[in-house]
Amino acid sequence: MSRDPQSSSPLPVSTRMVVNALPPAPARLGPTLALVFFGYLVLALGAVWLARQPGTIATLWYANAFGITFLWNQPLRRWPALLGVMLVANMLAGQVMGDTLAMSASFLPANMLEMTLAAFLLRRTGVALNMSRSPSAFLRFILLGAMVPPLVSSTLGALIVQSIGYAGFGRVWLSWYEGAVLGTLSILPLTVQLQQHGLQSLRSPKRPHELLFYVPLVLLVTLVALRLLPSPFVYLSLPLLLAAVRLPFAGTALLVTLTSFSGGLMVAMGGLQLPPVTPLWQEITLYLPLLLSLLPPLLLAAAVEQGRRRQRELAASEARFRDAMEHSAIGMALVGLDGRLQRVNRALCEMLGYSPDELSAKSFQGITHAEDLSGDLELVQDALAGRRDNYRLEKRYLRRDGSAVWALLAVSLVRDAEGRPLYFIAQIEDIDRRKRAEAELAELAERYSLATGASGVGVWEWDLVSDDMIWDDSLFRLYGMQPLGRPVSYAEWSRFVHPADAEALHRELQRVREGLARLDVEFRIFLPNGEARALRGHGSLALDAEGKPTRMIGTNWDVTQLRELTERLNDERERLQVTLNCIGDGVITTDLDGRVRFLNPVAERLSGWSTAAARNQEIERVLPLESEDGRPVPSPVRLCLERGTEESIPGLSSLRHAAGGLIALRGQAAPVRSAEGELLGSVLVFTDVSEARAMQKHLRYAASHDALTGLLNRSAFEDALAESCREVEQNAGHSVLFFIDLDLFKQVNDSAGHAAGDELLRRISRLMQEQVRSGDRVARLGGDEFAMILRSCPLAQAEILADRLIEQVRGLRFEWEGRTFQVGASIGLAPLHAGNSEPAELLRQADIACYRAKHGGRGRMAVYVEALEHG
Repeated sequence: MSRDPQSSSPLPVSTRMVVNALPPAPARLGPTLALVFFGYLVLALGAVWLARQPGTIATLWYANAFGITFLWNQPLRRWPALLGVMLVANMLAGQVMGDTLAMSASFLPANMLEMTLAAFLLRRTGVALNMSRSPSAFLRFILLGAMVPPLVSSTLGALIVQSIGYAGFGRVWLSWYEGAVLGTLSILPLTVQLQQHGLQSLRSPKRPHELLFYVPLVLLVTLVALRLLPSPFVYLSLPLLLAAVRLPFAGTALLVTLTSFSGGLMVAMGGLQLPPVTPLWQEITLYLPLLLSLLPPLLLAAAVEQGRRRQRELAASEARFRDAMEHSAIGMALVGLDGRLQRVNRALCEMLGYSPDELSAKSFQGITHAEDLSGDLELVQDALAGRRDNYRLEKRYLRRDGSAVWALLAVSLVRDAEGRPLYFIAQIEDIDRRKRAEAELAELAERYSLATGASGVGVWEWDLVSDDMIWDDSLFRLYGMQPLGRPVSYAEWSRFVHPADAEALHRELQRVREGLARLDVEFRIFLPNGEARALRGHGSLALDAEGKPTRMIGTNWDVTQLRELTERLNDERERLQVTLNCIGDGVITTDLDGRVRFLNPVAERLSGWSTAAARNQEIERVLPLESEDGRPVPSPVRLCLERGTEESIPGLSSLRHAAGGLIALRGQAAPVRSAEGELLGSVLVFTDVSEARAMQKHLRYAASHDALTGLLNRSAFEDALAESCREVEQNAGHSVLFFIDLDLFKQVNDSAGHAAGDELLRRISRLMQEQVRSGDRVARLGGDEFAMILRSCPLAQAEILADRLIEQVRGLRFEWEGRTFQVGASIGLAPLHAGNSEPAELLRQADIACYRAKHGGRGRMAVYVEALEHG
C-alpha cells in the first residue's frame, strides 16, 4: 500500500476495468506479467492521486485485491514473478507521485504480505471455487480473502509507519484495515466469479438485458444519496438488494463494485458532507456504513444463488425421474392417497391398452380384478397406517378390452418432511406370460406323463437303501419283458447289461450316488431273446432331510438306431477325412455366417492357419484374397452363401500368406445343403497356381518388352502411342513423341563386338528411364532406335528434356576391355494434340525430325514443325 505523506490516512484505491481479460486457466506468463504491472500501477497511481485531493478523508484501496485476483489461481512457480512486478509497480507509483524511495519502500512488505497470504488461503482452502453456493460459503471466502490478510498487513504496515515517525499506530492501523477490507470486498468477489464462469455469468439467461437497467440506477442512487439524502448509505443498499434478487451473483458483484468505485470517488473528491466529529470517528462513520451497505447485497445474492441452484437441482431431479418413468420398460404410476392415477407412463398404457388421458381418469381400484382387490386394499391401509412403507403383490389388472393381465406390483409410499403421506409410486411389471407359462408347464407335466408311455421312454425309481427298482410299464417293454408286478432288484437288472459296458456303467452309477455327477449314460443290454439293444439313461439323486441320498429317479429310452446311424456317420467322416488329407487341393468348410469349421492339410499349409486356430474365424481373415494391385477381393464364400450358388475365386486373385508373400489361387465355393435343401454352409476348394500364373506373367511381359533392355518393344509402344492419341483427343491435352537414334553406335558394335553393343544399349536404356516420369513411356524400336512419349507435357519442356538427354548420352563414357567409347544421340520431336493424333503419322513426323537432326550435325534435336519450315 502506497502512502501520501501529505494525507492524514492511507489511501488504498483501485479500478480494474480489465476483469473480463482474466482467463479461466493460466495464460502465458509474459502477457500476464504486463497486465498485472500496468493494472497495479494505474490503480496505485489513482489511489495516491485521490488521496491528495483537497478534503479527502480516506479512500478505498483496490490494488491489492487486483493482485490477489491474479495470484490465487496461478501456479506457485509464477508467484515470485507476479509479486515482483507488483512490487515494482507499487514503488514506481510512489516515485511518480513524489514520494521518497524510503517512503515508497516502507509500504511494500505489508502489501506483499497481504496479497500472498490472501492468495495462499484462497488456494489452500478452495473457498473461492464455491463462494457463491451459499451465504456461509461467501462469508468463509470474505473471511479468508478480505478480512484475515488485511488484519496481518495493517498491523505490519502500522508498525512500519510508526517506526519511521509518519503517524500513530492506532490511526494508521484502523484506516489501513478498513480501506483494505472494503477494497477487497468490493472487487474480489466479482473478479473471482468472472475467472471461473466468464462474462456470460453477468447476465440472467431469462433476462439478459436487465443488468443494463441496474447499472445507471446504481450510479444515480449513489450520486443522489451521497450528495442530497441524509443517512446516504441506507439508500445505497436498496438497488443492490433488489438486484441481488433479480440478477445472477456476478451481476450483483458488478453493481457492488460500481457502487464502491463511484461512492469512493465522490467521498475522495469531497462530495460527501460528514457530521462534525473527530477525524478518527469520521473514518469509522464512513467505512462501517459503507461496509454494511455492500456486504448484505452480496450475502443475499449468494442466498438467492443457492436457492436457484437448489431449484435447478430439484427440477433436474424431477426431470430425471419423469424421464426414467416415461421410458421405463415396466409400467409406472403415481397414485394418490384416494387411489386416483395421477400420472402414468407409456409402458403401463401399452400394457393395459388405454391412452394416457383415459388411464389418468381412473383409479387403481377400477382397473384391478375383483378377486385381487381386497388384498391390495389391505396392504394400502397398512402403508397409510405406518405399518409398512412398501409392499409387493402379484395381482391381475383389467385391460381396456376387459381381459385380465397378471402383473407384479411393487408399491412405495412417499412422505413429506414431516412424515405425512403424499402419494404412492407403483411399479407394475407384466408377468402375464410367466403366469401363463407356469400354467402351461403344469399342463405339460401331465402331458409328459402320458407321452412317456406312448414314446417308449421308460421311467424308473431306484431305492438306494433296499436296492430295489420300480419300473413303469414302458421300461418293462424296453427290456423285452412283461410287467412283473413287483420291484426289480439291482442284481436282476445288472444281468441285462452287456458285459463290455457293465464295469463303466456301475462306476458311473457309483459317482452319481456320491453326488459327483448327474446320470447321463449310454449302454447296451441283451433282451431275453438274445437281441442287443442300446439304451440311453438319465437320472437324478433324491436326498432326505439330512442330505443323504435315498433314491435315484430316471428314464431309459432306446437309441439303437441312433447309435447305428452315428457309427455309420463316423465311418463316412473318417473316409472323407482321409480323402481330404490325400488330395492336392485346399479345402475349407464354413457355417452359414462364413466362419471356418474345417481346413484340410493343404489348406492349412497354404493359409498358414491350423484347423484349431482357424475355427470360428471369419473366412476373410483365414483366407485374405487381394487383387494384382493389392486391393482386397471379396471371398467367393460370401457370394455363395448370399446367392446359394457356386462362385469362383476372381481371376488373378492371390492369397496373402500369414508368414508374408502372395500365393496365386484358383478355386470355387459351393453351397452345402441338407437333404431337404436347407442351406447349411459352404465348401471352398482351391489350388495353388502360382507357378502357372508366374509363367503367364512372364510370357505377357516378354510379348510386350524388349528382351535386351527391358523397355517396351515396338508393338507395345505402338499400343501406348494409340492410347496417348485417344487421350489427347478426349481431354484436349498435349503430349510429345520422341524418336531417338544413337550416333556412332555402329562403330562400337563393329570394333568391340555385339556383347559390348548390348551392354551399351542397356546403360543408355537405364539413362533414358531416369530422365522421364513414371507415367511416361520409353521403348526400344529396334537396333539403336528408341522412342519416348512424354504425356501431358508442353513442347517447350520436352525440348529442354531432349537437350538434357543428348548431353547425358554424349557425356556417357563406355569402357570395354580397356577401350573407351563415346556415342551420341539425335532426337526428333513430334507434338501430340487434338489436330495431330494419328499414330502412324506421328511416328513418320518424329522419324523425319530425327533424320533432319542427324543430318544437321548429329547430337542435335529437331521438332517436326521446324523441320518442315526449313525443309
